[in-house]
Amino acid sequence: MKKKPGVLLISLWVFLAGCPVLDPEEAVKTLCVMQSVPGKADREIWTLDLDPGEEARVIIMDPDTGGYPPASVHVSSASVSARQGNGDYLITGINPGGMGIIRFSAWGKTGELRVFVRNWAQDEVYRHSLYADMTNYPYDENVSYKEKYYNIYGEYAAPRPKPYTGSDLAVYRLITDSGFHYEAPDGLSRRITNQYPDMVHSDSPREVAGWREVHPVPHIVMAKDTDYFAEKNIFALNKEVFKFIIHFENDGDMVGGYADRQRLELKTMDETTPPNAANNNDRMYSNGGGDTFTHRWKFRLPADLRVSGEYTHIHQIKPEGGDSGNPTFTLTARKLRTGREVMQLIYRGPIRDNGDPSVNWYPCQVDLAPFKGEWIYAEETITYDNPGTYRIRLVRIRDLKVLLEYIYSPEHYEEVDPFVMFRKGNSYIRPKFGFYRRILHMTSFGLPNMDDPVTEFRAENNEVVVLYADIEMDKLKR
Repeated sequence: MKKKPGVLLISLWVFLAGCPVLDPEEAVKTLCVMQSVPGKADREIWTLDLDPGEEARVIIMDPDTGGYPPASVHVSSASVSARQGNGDYLITGINPGGMGIIRFSAWGKTGELRVFVRNWAQDEVYRHSLYADMTNYPYDENVSYKEKYYNIYGEYAAPRPKPYTGSDLAVYRLITDSGFHYEAPDGLSRRITNQYPDMVHSDSPREVAGWREVHPVPHIVMAKDTDYFAEKNIFALNKEVFKFIIHFENDGDMVGGYADRQRLELKTMDETTPPNAANNNDRMYSNGGGDTFTHRWKFRLPADLRVSGEYTHIHQIKPEGGDSGNPTFTLTARKLRTGREVMQLIYRGPIRDNGDPSVNWYPCQVDLAPFKGEWIYAEETITYDNPGTYRIRLVRIRDLKVLLEYIYSPEHYEEVDPFVMFRKGNSYIRPKFGFYRRILHMTSFGLPNMDDPVTEFRAENNEVVVLYADIEMDKLKR
């Protein structure tokens, strides 16, 4: 059944550089078509995610006069539509999984929407999401989270209404409130939903062996990506995003205390049911048996990112329990021996019957350069069965160019060995979003080799900032 228009109200304010913010009850997002001014892009672009059949309103008006200037509208794809209403335009998602560009022009000014249509409608799935929210979770580096939320006995304060008072760990509270965990150099997350609703960042940072100490700053913060970019004509999402900040000289892998690798990741809730779950079947991980999930997120690698011959994972599908030493799938940036930098999709199968480890298989490998300095829309659909199905698509948002796409379904089973999505002894499997890289080769004695040629890579990447936004997980109801 088609949803009524007005689910999402989007306003494109034409003519003046300066946009009033609509009441939150009336709008989720405000879009502005502005004149070219120093520090602003000549052509501004926004993204919009819609369910199939969902409609959003776009209003084009002159904020100075309150009038509605005549506008021309161009739609690039049959996956979305734009039709004129009473002083507005109705944007509709048509083809599940489709995408399209809608361009609005008025008085010589141009604004564009990049519309992505989800696989399924809201009532067909259990949906969990994580969006940056600087309003309800303000950041204040001068206010300690623990001083504010813990009493002298280490017990946890009662839940507080939003918006919370700003603190140095505001983003971590947002992450756990949304049903996610984080693994950051400045601390692990621990949340036991039923007992300690305010329990966050309870573990102290772990020092790693040898030469590296923990950098004592939050490694995940929020910012508007338009504020993050200083250069003119840098494409931005015009929204609040997550900044993942990793420092080579100080940060290690706080999970295992390893000195040769760094980890800064989000992962979904494991032992407990998420706070907004409808029932016990509404979990953000799979126990196998044919569960179908779609994960969607947006990310931006830095334009000057350097990667080594070791792995730089930016996404993992990771099993837990039993045969779980290696992720099942990763998106990995790597420098090959030829000097070429690539983005790889890697599949890792189960341990073999004779006890030998499985080996990596690379279903897809493309150049890394088109990803650098660009916002990317990622969509991944997995059926956790044996054999299962897998599909991933990475799209450059600026021009909707598909940079990587791979589909594995039953018709491919005769071409390659069936993908095992749930290995022996696995208790569950879940996605991870973030940055996990190995930065040092090891000697034959298992110690960091400080003379490794990765020195140049290390010197140029002391601080790396990867941006993430709009993380969504849909579990198909059965």
